[in-house]
Amino acid sequence: MVEKLKKTGLQAAPPPALCYAGPGDVACDVCTGTRKQKALMSCLVCLASYCETHLQSHYESPAFKKHKLVKATAQLQEKICSHHDKLLEVYCHTDQQCICYLCTMDEHKGHDTVSAAAERTEKQRQLGMSQQKVQQRFQEREKELKELQQAVESFKVSIVDQRRHTSSLLSCCQRERGAPIQYH
Repeated sequence: MVEKLKKTGLQAAPPPALCYAGPGDVACDVCTGTRKQKALMSCLVCLASYCETHLQSHYESPAFKKHKLVKATAQLQEKICSHHDKLLEVYCHTDQQCICYLCTMDEHKGHDTVSAAAERTEKQRQLGMSQQKVQQRFQEREKELKELQQAVESFKVSIVDQRRHTSSLLSCCQRERGAPIQYH
């Protein structure tokens, strides 16, 4: 069979093209060499980003299964507490910033805190309400603009009618007197 394939010139399909990280992409932290593959996911526990190949251990190994994976991001350090190297998963209302759970026991002890996810949900709700208000004000202003435009058009028509009526009256007066009326 192999001999037949060789004779016909058919070969096995080449491996799928590797997806190298380009400008703006997050590169895999494990790949070596000058051309690293594009990362698909980032691990918030390992603080590393992984390509499809190197991500497999997180799916297969029991040691990694509980790790928190997110879409690949270059700003991984921004999600980690600079004091405790833990995930920023708590929001402090008192200081209006994200903190880690260890911060709630230290610098932020006794502060008004909620989970970062709950705060995000609340902020999104508030943003949605603000967007609705802005949209409503926009629609009201559009309606007012249309009403003003209609008033202007009505005023223009009224002016034309007044000119026509005035011209008609002047013509009538001229006929009655028999002399042209001069305009100043």
